[in-house]
Amino acid sequence: MKSGPLLAIALLLAIATSGLGKSLFEEKQRSRLQTLRTAKVKNMSLTPLDRAYLDTYRVLSDDNQCREFFGGKGSRQVLDELLIRLRIQLITDSRIGIRMSGTFTSLVEPTEGLAYRLFERAEINSFGAFYRSKTFPADPFVPNMGSFRPNTKEARVLILLHELAHLIKGRDGMWLIPDDGNNPQRSRINTLTVESKCGEQIRAL
Repeated sequence: MKSGPLLAIALLLAIATSGLGKSLFEEKQRSRLQTLRTAKVKNMSLTPLDRAYLDTYRVLSDDNQCREFFGGKGSRQVLDELLIRLRIQLITDSRIGIRMSGTFTSLVEPTEGLAYRLFERAEINSFGAFYRSKTFPADPFVPNMGSFRPNTKEARVLILLHELAHLIKGRDGMWLIPDDGNNPQRSRINTLTVESKCGEQIRAL
């Protein structure tokens, strides 16, 4: 009979500890992104994700068609929030670059008033085009990202921009691209939409 309250306390402590751990991880990630954007980056060992973030941030910093599609400079904050929550995960479907799932929170970027959302989970596929390509005959097939070969800086930037377009609302109140909905064809169409707006800037990196 006495174990009930103790069990409840233990569960609450476990939940609180888990939330604290997540918060500390995200604050560490936020600090890392801020450092990446400074001169200190020259002394850092950069991961493929770090480099893709910097390339994508650069695209969204210039006055160009891509930044206009994403609603302006405020899109860089949404990019930061995505990267802060992103976890590397093995997903056996090599067609998936990043998978976002769970409930989402609606937010507004303060400087330009961009409406956006953040999903409960965001996972980057260690088995997909961000990190892998088919090098040897025995390797599994990894598709291109739009017109870009997998496991290239261009493919990585397009993957990040594709996910960013799922998060930001346009002036018409609709997401910049519709949800993929586990539909590979829809995902390819969405990728081509983003490339049509940002391909020139990606190729210029």
